[in-house]
Amino acid sequence: MATKARKIGATRRTIIVGAGLMGRYHAAATRHVGSTVVAVVDRDIDRACSLARQYRGALGFADLDAALEHTKPRIGHVCTPIDSHRPLADTLAASGIHALIEKPMALNTRETRLLLEKFSETGAIVCPVHQYAFQRSVEQAIRALPLLGSLRRIGFDIRSAGGGSDTGGQDGIAAEILPHPLSIIQRLLPGIDIGAAGWILQRSAPGEWLASAHSNGVMLSIAISMGGRPTRFATTVSGTHGTVELDNFHDFAVMLSGKVSRSAKVAQPFVHSGRSLALAAVNLAGRSIRGEHAYPGLRALTYRFHRATEAPASLEPPVTPIEALAAAIARDTLLKQCPGWPHG
Repeated sequence: MATKARKIGATRRTIIVGAGLMGRYHAAATRHVGSTVVAVVDRDIDRACSLARQYRGALGFADLDAALEHTKPRIGHVCTPIDSHRPLADTLAASGIHALIEKPMALNTRETRLLLEKFSETGAIVCPVHQYAFQRSVEQAIRALPLLGSLRRIGFDIRSAGGGSDTGGQDGIAAEILPHPLSIIQRLLPGIDIGAAGWILQRSAPGEWLASAHSNGVMLSIAISMGGRPTRFATTVSGTHGTVELDNFHDFAVMLSGKVSRSAKVAQPFVHSGRSLALAAVNLAGRSIRGEHAYPGLRALTYRFHRATEAPASLEPPVTPIEALAAAIARDTLLKQCPGWPHG
């Protein structure tokens, strides 16, 4: 077993580009799934070396080309600001390196399409980091779909503190959040062309968005608030026979029966609260045991992506090129309706 683990780690030699917060979580996820971190790249060489020292044999670099030449990785995780994604991805693609890229994968639909084409030409695979779509709670919701009857609504209530007091940057934070609910919808509604769903954006203030669309009789809504408190990321999936409510920040799901009666109506808040409390406690204990203190879903996404790199001709990445492009199209459709948003 140990020999097999070492062999898998060797074939999944991984480079982490960006030694900030997300780079640290990506490096930890890489080790957790049995792959090997061989290098960390950051313009701040001290920061790169500091993270690299946490992984046996890993080296720190300030230059991506030098890191590729010296360490010969097979996989690259891009954990840098979005403006840098395209040039870094181009370098990885040109070297035939499979790439897992933080969301949004590219600035807009045009750049996303070019990026996907570049990787396709070199035979490497590329995937955006839509980790929320691979949470345990989303998997639970997928398994519960047959119990919900005919789906009627998928709604998101997202309140983020990421924008702080910078009103100028709050639309930017909301734009960066969009890929998460869009990708969850793609998993809950397999085969949906989310880019053609006819998205409409209402905006009451910077960072205060309500996006809506519908597909095959299912109403879709994404409410994002930079000012609403407390912070929250919740998904509600409702059908004719019941509802599943997901707490995506804490990664657990609560199933609610669709039974209609006076007694059911009276009992509903007690049933809901009791189930939520019990599931929250079990979930917290499980995450503590697993050491999964933040970004639930990242490990599952990383595992699926690294598995796909072992047989890129036969295994698709967890987010396929078609899905990645459709999510980019949907995001662009909404951003074009945001006053003052730079279009390109």
